[in-house]
Amino acid sequence: MDVYKEYLKKSPETFKRLVGVNMGAFCIILEKYKAELEKYKDEKMFRRQGRKSQFSIENQLLLCFSYLRNYDTFINLGMKFGISESYAHKRFEFSKMILLRCLNVPDELSLKDALQTNLIAVDVSEQAIERPVKRQEDYYSGKKNSTP
Repeated sequence: MDVYKEYLKKSPETFKRLVGVNMGAFCIILEKYKAELEKYKDEKMFRRQGRKSQFSIENQLLLCFSYLRNYDTFINLGMKFGISESYAHKRFEFSKMILLRCLNVPDELSLKDALQTNLIAVDVSEQAIERPVKRQEDYYSGKKNSTP
């Protein structure tokens, strides 16, 4: 299952809403990710041995961004990408490690700082829910003090 090819068919606005970054930024990060992955494999010879993964690099990065965007469970991500829950977790952790190296940040906390300083912008903001105008008191508690 190639989720990346399906996402490319979406409109740019839909792609950004699904992934958290626009298509151009994703492609730039993907190129940096591929280069960093090659450097990682070149560091030790045994990293090039074994069976090659059928899970594409594009889908790995997309899985990482999907998790960072939605904080979905790995069983749902596995079903979405056609892989097992444990493999989804394994690929996320590996992709996160390569992404940290790619963006030149030392740890996950620094990644959050980098995201906030617009090194890379992932849209994870709250979205307002439309409330009925009539009989609003039945549905709205006033907890966040926002206007209806």
